[in-house]
This record gives sequence, C-alpha cells and structure tokens, in this order.
Amino acid sequence: MNFKSGRLSYRSMAWTAAFLDTKGVAGTNIKKLLQFVEGFDNMELHSLYRGRGMEQNSYWGQYWQEFLEQRKLANFVDAMNEADESLGNEVRIEDICHKIYEDYRGTWKDHLEQVRANFLKMLEEFQYVHLQTSRVKKIDSLLEKVILKRYKSLQNSASAYAKINGENYKDIITDLIGMRVILNYRGNWEDIHTEILSKFTYDKELFESEEMLLPHPNGGENAIAQIPKVYYAQGDDTKEFSKHGLSMELHRMGYRSIHYIVSYQGVYVELQIRTIYDEAWSDCDHNYVYKQDHNHSHTALLEMSRMLCRLTNISNDMGETMREIFEKQSYTDIGNNGWEADEDQIKKVDITLEKLYDVIKELKTFRSNIQIKRGVSSHGK
Repeated sequence: MNFKSGRLSYRSMAWTAAFLDTKGVAGTNIKKLLQFVEGFDNMELHSLYRGRGMEQNSYWGQYWQEFLEQRKLANFVDAMNEADESLGNEVRIEDICHKIYEDYRGTWKDHLEQVRANFLKMLEEFQYVHLQTSRVKKIDSLLEKVILKRYKSLQNSASAYAKINGENYKDIITDLIGMRVILNYRGNWEDIHTEILSKFTYDKELFESEEMLLPHPNGGENAIAQIPKVYYAQGDDTKEFSKHGLSMELHRMGYRSIHYIVSYQGVYVELQIRTIYDEAWSDCDHNYVYKQDHNHSHTALLEMSRMLCRLTNISNDMGETMREIFEKQSYTDIGNNGWEADEDQIKKVDITLEKLYDVIKELKTFRSNIQIKRGVSSHGK
C-alpha cells in the first residue's frame, strides 16, 4: 500500500511503530516511519503485526475491520450475512475471506510470482511488443473482488462465485496474475494472436458458450481457457477481430482491449493486448474518471474522457494508415507539398476528417456549457 495515497490509517502506523520498537528502533521519527512502510499493503503490515506474537484471531479481526472501512464494503458484507442466513447457508463471507487470506499469504502468492516470471520470459519471444507489464493481485484487491462478485451472484446458484471458498478461489478468479502487452499499431494484433495460438492450444469445439471457463488440462499443457474477448468503442472497425471468431463486447465508456484467459503452468492468467494509444487513454480514464464519482468535477471529466477516447481511436487509425503508407510507399511526392495516392488511401483521410469534425463539435458543445465562476477573475484573484 502506498503511503502517499493516504489510505494507511494511524492504527496501521501504530502497529508498525510497535514492530519497530521490538527491533530496537527507539525514537523513530515520522519521516523514517513513512519510509519504512512505503509500498506495504495491508497483508504485509499484518504480517509484521502477527510477527510480534499476536493471536491469529486478533490480527485478523483488526485487518478485517480496517479493510472493510477502507474499501467501503461493510454494507455488502452485512447484506450477504442476512442473505446467507435466510438461505440457510452456514458459511459467512468473513470466514471465506479469512481462509483465502491465510492461503494466499502462505505460499500461493509466492508461487504466482514465480509463474508470472516464467510467463514474462515467454513473452520476450514475441515480436511487435512495444512494452509489457504485469502484476500479481494484492490481497486487498482479491478480497474486494470476492466480496463484490459473491454479493452479485448470491441469488444465482449456478454462478461459481456463489460457491467460492478458501480452496476453489484459484480456479474461479482468472486474473490473480495479470499481464499486459502494449503494441505500437493496431494492425500488429494479428501477429500477436498468431504467436499466442502457437504457445497455447485452442479448441473452439470445447466451448459451450462465450463465457465458459475451461478447467486446467489434465496433461499440464498450456491452453486458452476462455474464448478471447474484444472490448471495443463506438465507431471502431471490428471486422479484423470477427473473422478470427473472437467474442465482441461494445464498452459504453470506450475501453479498448483484447483479453485472453489462459491456463499456464496450472494457473489462470489474464493477458491483455492493446495499443500505446489505448493504454494512454485507459491510464488517464482510470486515474481521473473510473470510480472517481466523488470528485466534484466528475461529470466534466467524464465528458472529456469520452472525447479523448474518440481522439484515441483517430490516433489508432492514423498510426495504422502511416504504417501501411510506409510499407507500401503508396503516396507519391509530386512537389509543392502535394501527393498522389489511390482512392482507398484518400478515403481513409476523409473518414479521419469526419471523425475529427465530430469531436470538434462535441468539444464546442462542451465549451459552451462552461461558465466562469462568479466572483473570480481570469487571474484567479
């Protein structure tokens, strides 16, 4: 957990200070304390707490209460407890989370880190990769997902999340390891898709539905465990994905990415493929819009993100067009800053212009709805 985020409570600081005291770090000032806990998540802090000889129920109780408070999940837990009681379920969500917590912080997270490292070595063999990033899910994020998914699925007995527990969560949650591959150009996706199929078996006949998750193969081979899904934005050209039989989903917020769920070394891994343009928009939207509706400027930021999303699509198109022009040398310089090109290439420029005009109209409408704050001059005085 990053201390700069302001999410670490004074209670956690007290636990850490107590730990430092047992190590003979008397008189540690607040600056050194902050440096020490920088980057710790709740799980790591509670490991220190437990290391001081605290009873298991004691440190878990402290962690659980603070976790619910920080993530604002108490109402979901209360609602689930009432539902479990009415349905005659003996298990409670806290018991499930406690078992997952103990298993994950025991040996499983370390195992996932090793699998992640192995996966990264395999990705180094892929061509056309501009950048690759990865992570193993933190315990706080894992437990939040378990709570919210189980809450939504409790009335659906067919849902795997309705039956999740401390043993089977590894075979239900598919993004404990997350990998992201960033491409320079959208057209390179087919090359990456071909490389993925060369590393993972893919038998479409095994899938009864688009959402079906295949179990890990008995032989231990690596396989695609779910039909790959393309998230696309309004106005995107999706023909290149449809011809490969991928699942398609229009994302109302403009999110663009191709998701693969694979079984690798007996572990599910989520592999996301996107362009550098889509990654830039996604990062901006995630920082300033996603789950940020408490911000007083949220509605304005939401509109700006939508416009930026459309500009991102234009950037993707222009980048791909430039690649095609370079490879085919399809523009001929005729002097005086002029060029000759075939009709298809010219049509692509016309389509780009139309898209830009549409965004400019949206931006003008956005600007017309902005008023100068009363009593505040242009210099903010």
